[in-house]
Amino acid sequence: MGMEHYCRADEIELRSIAGEHFLIVLHAGESRMFSLNGMGLWFWQQLARPVTKHDLLSAMSAEYDVAEAVAATEIDRFLADMIGKGLAKQAEGGPGL
Repeated sequence: MGMEHYCRADEIELRSIAGEHFLIVLHAGESRMFSLNGMGLWFWQQLARPVTKHDLLSAMSAEYDVAEAVAATEIDRFLADMIGKGLAKQAEGGPGL
């Protein structure tokens, strides 16, 4: 897995409403909302600081009973989806951003 770091995009807020979790885009001129399931919420929490795919794989393996290959595929899929929607980004530096 690469050593690139990933983190949350700017101006995105997590809101919990009636037990449901939503990401709200706060960019000027935009009004978008995305719902998160339990795994999506876990990923979002992990992106609170810049992390590598390896960091995510280690955290997922520690918390869930999942095969490494399955976890790696899910991490790649999640990051691609979040980046594609403008909710996450590749960080410019490491953990000391």
